[in-house]
Amino acid sequence: MDKTDKDLLKLKKLLKHWAEHNDSHMESFIKWRDIASSNNLVQVVGYLNQAIESMKECNKYLLSAHDTLD
Repeated sequence: MDKTDKDLLKLKKLLKHWAEHNDSHMESFIKWRDIASSNNLVQVVGYLNQAIESMKECNKYLLSAHDTLD
């Protein structure tokens, strides 16, 4: 396996890792969004909801890139 093949294999693993790491962040966002909601922090809830949706979108692109390397 040459350096290019090794780099592509590493990239594929990183793409999956980044998406999984983002999932753990999303779980935290959801937890704190619910806390903000229970404290009637409407604007904070809105921003956290946007962050959650952005993270989902980011993961979609990361996993698409991962799948492209198959």
